[in-house]
Amino acid sequence: MCARYSLTKEDLKILIGGHELIIDIDARYNIAPGQKVPVIVPDAMHKYTVTEMTWGWPGKPILSQASTETIQTKPAFKKYIGNRCLIPADGFYEFTGGGKNKTPIRFSKPKDEPFCVAGLFYESASKLAGVEIIERKCLILTTAPNLSVARFHNRMPLIVQPAHYSLWLGDDMYPLVIQHPDKAELNFRPVQKTLNDANNEGAHLLAPMMIQPELL
Repeated sequence: MCARYSLTKEDLKILIGGHELIIDIDARYNIAPGQKVPVIVPDAMHKYTVTEMTWGWPGKPILSQASTETIQTKPAFKKYIGNRCLIPADGFYEFTGGGKNKTPIRFSKPKDEPFCVAGLFYESASKLAGVEIIERKCLILTTAPNLSVARFHNRMPLIVQPAHYSLWLGDDMYPLVIQHPDKAELNFRPVQKTLNDANNEGAHLLAPMMIQPELL
């Protein structure tokens, strides 16, 4: 589930609890685990800030997502439940077919508007030549799929309702967000197979792709 996503909106505005955040990035159409991504976290002033993290939890292979059902019980995630974040996106990909015929399916909101998915993050500190270096990594949380995603996969990113952004980043109301994700149906269409290579980037990846009807 969701081994790739996109964030193609430049100068993106996100409203959280009355605070407007502006995410100024270059358009990205093929975000993959191991890459740097913009992430929204609470700050010390009880507001919110955008920072950069590496998408992927330590491990072999790198974990890019975790299920909401296990984050409170698995030791790898349980102690980080307080480190909740929002990860902005405007689309994500699932894959159908196999081998050379594997085709990415892009899911997006009906008007292609951006959204935020629920995530966790962790920090680790090390020193290099006497300078402290802070490393931050994140992963995406998954939930049961809506009808459109269920045609291709049994999981989907937990898309947070905009009214719940501050609850997810707050102190104790986050279970409500897990219980009530945004399950609105999504548009979906096959896009270019060159998206399978994480080194490929650009708007051309979203060009429509012909696909066998039985795979849809």
